[in-house]
Amino acid sequence: MKAKKIFILFLLFNLIFTANFVYATEIEEDINLSIEASIETYAPCALLMEKETRDILFEKDAYSIRFPASTVKIMTAIVALENANLTDLVTISEFAISAVPSSYTVSEILPNEVLTLEDLLYAMLVPSGNDAAFAIAEYIGGDITNFSNMMNQKAIEIGCQNTVFTNPNGIHDENMHTTAYDLALIASYAMNNETFRNIVSTPTYTLPSTNVYPSDDRVLKNSNHLIDTTSSDYYNLATGVKTGFTNAAQNCLVASAKNDNVEFIVVILGATESNFSEHSKFFDAKNLLEYGFSNYFDYYHDYIIKLEDERNSPTNILSSIIDSSLIVDEQEKPRWGYVIYLVAKFTLILIAILYIGRALILKIRRYNYNRTHARFKYRD
Repeated sequence: MKAKKIFILFLLFNLIFTANFVYATEIEEDINLSIEASIETYAPCALLMEKETRDILFEKDAYSIRFPASTVKIMTAIVALENANLTDLVTISEFAISAVPSSYTVSEILPNEVLTLEDLLYAMLVPSGNDAAFAIAEYIGGDITNFSNMMNQKAIEIGCQNTVFTNPNGIHDENMHTTAYDLALIASYAMNNETFRNIVSTPTYTLPSTNVYPSDDRVLKNSNHLIDTTSSDYYNLATGVKTGFTNAAQNCLVASAKNDNVEFIVVILGATESNFSEHSKFFDAKNLLEYGFSNYFDYYHDYIIKLEDERNSPTNILSSIIDSSLIVDEQEKPRWGYVIYLVAKFTLILIAILYIGRALILKIRRYNYNRTHARFKYRD
């Protein structure tokens, strides 16, 4: 009997609070946009995604396997932010400095220097310091291999299916790869973290004086031209995210821009033009972002406001039971599958309520009977 009651309660809970997964495809078809790729990019691999809905508005070879270069550092930051505190003090090892090849970017941190994790995150994300990435990985993971495993596990949790990390900074490794789509998922996830968002939108950052460096004159400049007000590629709506380059990966960029409550993510991989050319990765990114805001801003603005209203509405529980937009289609014809589903749902809910009510009444009657027919033991 007890098992039956638990089953009934479980069934009732799921009927009331579980989303209508059966109709997920139908819903997506209703709200899906008619995307026309009326824009082209110079880079061989590109993607434009709306952050909240993850709708893809433009894609060009977005699922092909590519080398990620320093866009890897987005994931390094995620793992760091979720496994340590910004105020943690980190001592820079000799390895973190010496392991960076001579042609790669460093952030001027020094061996045996003590910096906070927050300082190291700025040193890694703003100028793209590979030394800072190694220092973070050693502190949190103990070693590079263990930290890379943490990165890969997080990538799987986020939903990446074609990404493998072997180091925390993007120094070229034939075994490390990703796709534009996976990077867009990672960036969308990262931009939900306010600390990450603040760091990647910072044009310059000054490292403090430390135990081995007495001055505060180490000014780090962001490698992302889109947020550099002095650059011809500056984009006033830009909010981040991360640049990258290796000879194998060529020029890479994960960028974001926000207007009101609408934010787009752009991924550019394999660009062969110089960062200062008229057809650079920044040029492609700006064009795609403008394409999104010009063509789809109004749609997403209204959609996300409606989404937020539903989330904050006191009737959001009721709306999870019945989606009025699914009762009829765009031609005002009844969706009989959904109607039958609703009838079945409320029938089962009614049965569950009646069952629980009957059990409650029986318990009350049994209690009253036992109370009025109680046996009393008199004292001697």
